[in-house]
Amino acid sequence: MAIKILIVLAGCWILYVKIIKNQDLTEMWNSVKTSFSSTKNVLLMVLALILMPVNMAFETRKWQKSISPVEKVPFRKAFTAIFTGITAGMMFPNRTGDFLGRIFILEKGNRLKAAMLTFVGNIAQMLVTVSLGCIAWIFFTQEKYYWWVLIISLIIIVLGYLLYFNIHILKHLQRLIPKKWRPRAEKYMEIFSSYSKKDLVQILLLAVAKYLIYSFQFVLLIWAFDVPINYLEAMIPIMITYLLMTVIPYITITEIAVRGSVCVFVFETWLTRLGISTSFTMMVFSASTMLWLYNLAIPAIIGLFFIRKLRFIRSSYES
Repeated sequence: MAIKILIVLAGCWILYVKIIKNQDLTEMWNSVKTSFSSTKNVLLMVLALILMPVNMAFETRKWQKSISPVEKVPFRKAFTAIFTGITAGMMFPNRTGDFLGRIFILEKGNRLKAAMLTFVGNIAQMLVTVSLGCIAWIFFTQEKYYWWVLIISLIIIVLGYLLYFNIHILKHLQRLIPKKWRPRAEKYMEIFSSYSKKDLVQILLLAVAKYLIYSFQFVLLIWAFDVPINYLEAMIPIMITYLLMTVIPYITITEIAVRGSVCVFVFETWLTRLGISTSFTMMVFSASTMLWLYNLAIPAIIGLFFIRKLRFIRSSYES
């Protein structure tokens, strides 16, 4: 917990130094007001907001596919579970508690097995984030470190995909469990053998689709705040930011500070390299904040209305 507090404090300090101390606040506020007064920019913000349920829909399909060995959940029901998952995960590190708001909508399937399979979908999403982030890292790094970064990135990507497409090996973790509990653990760990290679590819493709939609939302918001970069120029620092957010521990409700500081650091470096004024860093921070509101704050509020539908206790025995 102390490490997380230090990270959040460090993030707030970076935002203060980079955004407040070293910038003209009046000029920045005028730039923000200009963005909201432009019809084109407002339309870009609205389009990014419209993509929020699309983003959630891909997450829904990914979760449906992930837990299908346990229970077939109708799309509408699974869709509401995604929102309750975001609400439940707000107080957990790196959103890892989202499964708590999802598995309790299940009526027949074993909830513990469903929780384990939920992490398979999360692993797929993390694999996409890390692999694309590593590719961006290759373009982002300085020339003298290029070959080291290339080799390390390739090793990470290859090992990641080897593990993912052999996810069944996770069942061998039961050997680490004391013998008296091992038979019961074996019953649950066997669930990782439920996927075919086709299933894993489909889950991975849904993770890619979600990543592309989520990233495109960020690009739209960057354009809405008049940052003068094209799609590819925006995607490299965005992918680096997502990569860093994957490895940095944080609690979801503090993400706005952590994400903001990471964005400021990465984009300031990148804009300098492109020969673009770092004054646009504030606009990137504004876009990042709005993205957080669109995809976490608003869905978390919506999820509050669905929490009452969760069934925490079932009379039937979980198979």
